[in-house]
Amino acid sequence: MGIEKLKGSLLTEANEDARKIIETAEAHVRKMVEEERSKASAMKSGAEKEVDGLLNDQKNERLAWARLESKRILAEAREDAIKSVLEEFFDALKNVKKNPEYKKFLGRAVADAATELDSPVTVHVLKGDKSLIPALKNAKIVEDLESLGGALVETNDGKIIIDLTLETLFESKRDEIRKQVYDRLFGAK
Repeated sequence: MGIEKLKGSLLTEANEDARKIIETAEAHVRKMVEEERSKASAMKSGAEKEVDGLLNDQKNERLAWARLESKRILAEAREDAIKSVLEEFFDALKNVKKNPEYKKFLGRAVADAATELDSPVTVHVLKGDKSLIPALKNAKIVEDLESLGGALVETNDGKIIIDLTLETLFESKRDEIRKQVYDRLFGAK
């Protein structure tokens, strides 16, 4: 019986050792699984933060683009409005001859130009505007101008010409008029 007892004792010890080894291995496996879960959770959290950051960056980029695009559209709309007003203003120049201020302007501007040239001059005006020009010495008035209004004053040799046509005056003041239109339409900035 001694061998049987020894055998039983060895088997019990072996089973006990196996059980301890299995428990240690299972504990080690549980620890490894927990560590991997922790790593996976940290990686997931990091990935979520990275995705949130990318989404936020993309949102900000799209918002910036949308703001820029809205500014561009607004600027185009303002530019169209200003162009429309300037075109209407230019069209209104066709009727300026009916205004009493036109007679004053034309008489004064032609007289000033003739005085400035200080030599015999030829004044070119629209048909019917000759009567609006005051008597000037050393000036010949010709009704041959093709314009919306105003006059061309030139020396008799044609070397110097002062252009007082409404179109030229409008063009020379276009930027100033444009600014005034902008201020009226959109308020001064």
